[in-house]
Amino acid sequence: MNISLKAIGCLFVLAVLWPMEVWAVQQHGGAEGLVAHQIGHALFVAGIGYLLFMISRSGLKGSGWLRFKIFLGLIIAWNFLTFSGHWMREFLDPAKLTKLDGKLISYKIDGLADAYFYLTRLDHLLLVPAFFFLYLSLRKWGRKK
Repeated sequence: MNISLKAIGCLFVLAVLWPMEVWAVQQHGGAEGLVAHQIGHALFVAGIGYLLFMISRSGLKGSGWLRFKIFLGLIIAWNFLTFSGHWMREFLDPAKLTKLDGKLISYKIDGLADAYFYLTRLDHLLLVPAFFFLYLSLRKWGRKK
């Protein structure tokens, strides 16, 4: 087991010291790709919403359950934010984007809708706290044993 932890540590250090370009954003081909992706977000919200409803209805109490509910609420909010961002991207005016050497370097914000679209690009502001609350709830439940 000690060797595997050393190997994982070496891989982590190598990944940090030798960065390369990654393609973290998936573009969907044609309208049907976006529609299928949006349906995925809708089904994800429905599933998480149902889970949140059932947990709330069951009367489970305690800080672990409260933190887990906050996690679920943030995941639902992330889905709505991301869903709207995908939709707004289809109507984005290309003149608002500034590119240099084929890379996007700026986005011009002229109003509230532009600011909201920019906010949809910062979805990590919901995901990071969401997973922190998941971690807190799992840690709380793990300590009970």
